Amino acid sequence: MISRERVLLALNHIEPDRVPFFYRDVPEAEFHVLKELGLSSRDELLEYLGVDFRWVGPGYVGPKLFDPETGIKRDIWGIEYKYVKLGERNGYWETVSNPLAECKSVEELEEYEWPRVEWFDFSVVTEKVRKYKDYAIMTEPGFASPSLFQCPVQGLLGQERAFMDVISDSEFFEAMVEKVLEFQLPFIDMMLEAGGGRIDLFRIGDDFGTQRGLLMSPVQWRKALRPGLKAMCELAENHHAHIYMHSCGAVRDLIPDLLELGVEVLDPLQVTAHGMVPAELKEAYGDKLCFSGGVDEQHLLREGDERAVCESVVELLDDMAKGGGFFIGPTHNFEADIPVGNILAMYRAAGDWSQSNY
Repeated sequence: MISRERVLLALNHIEPDRVPFFYRDVPEAEFHVLKELGLSSRDELLEYLGVDFRWVGPGYVGPKLFDPETGIKRDIWGIEYKYVKLGERNGYWETVSNPLAECKSVEELEEYEWPRVEWFDFSVVTEKVRKYKDYAIMTEPGFASPSLFQCPVQGLLGQERAFMDVISDSEFFEAMVEKVLEFQLPFIDMMLEAGGGRIDLFRIGDDFGTQRGLLMSPVQWRKALRPGLKAMCELAENHHAHIYMHSCGAVRDLIPDLLELGVEVLDPLQVTAHGMVPAELKEAYGDKLCFSGGVDEQHLLREGDERAVCESVVELLDDMAKGGGFFIGPTHNFEADIPVGNILAMYRAAGDWSQSNY
């Protein structure tokens, strides 16, 4: 069975020959994993691990985004970041500029330089879907996984201003979302069109939850974000792509809304977040929603040994993988301080479980 067949069976709640393998990491982790395994490329790594997905997106050909003299990186929305090193291996890009934090009116939004679809080369998508024809193809993280709230709205306004506008200035917030969608919707349409119907999973990359609960009430979420997300989902459905929603955190209370939007996969199953209990979610939604992730990278993969990882994988798959509807992977990116042996143990245990149970 090729990878694409395996994923689509699981997506349709049918048991494949083994549980599909999902992978995600940060660049620092990829560097160390490749080095330790003696591999030379990401494609080699995914093949080595048996990962069933491949990721595609357009090439960027727009204005320069990185200034080597200052070390400042801009994204396509004009939000600026600076790299902060954490220890010997890890680091992250910290936001250092919120360009619309002082924007006072809807009229000022019109004067801002919003991204343009002309900044992207969509022929790259066409080339990649041909290359990865045997795999389940997903739009890649970054600009190919559009979002609304986390990026760009929070990044443009600043976190505090963004939340305050949701509550107290709905006219301005709605105008902001409209400007975002003026770029996002044509971009999504052109990207999926370039895929020629071969992009299996359209990924929306936002965050609606914390470790303990939602970032805003379901009522506020429905008013502020649902209409824009609905437009994205409807466009993806027009291109026959399945909708894969990324949101970290405790988002259980939003699952009925996500299902109404047409979401078919929720990523990640963040097992340490409040209410994200695998067996309970499988019982409540396992016939309607596919889950992705589930192997804890906050504690288990970092601090546990290979035996603990294997035992946890078996327990997770006993809860989630019977009857299909599950892709196994980490609850967030593999980080550079996760032992490579634990990553290998995770996939090895999932393969062994599949042989015994499928």
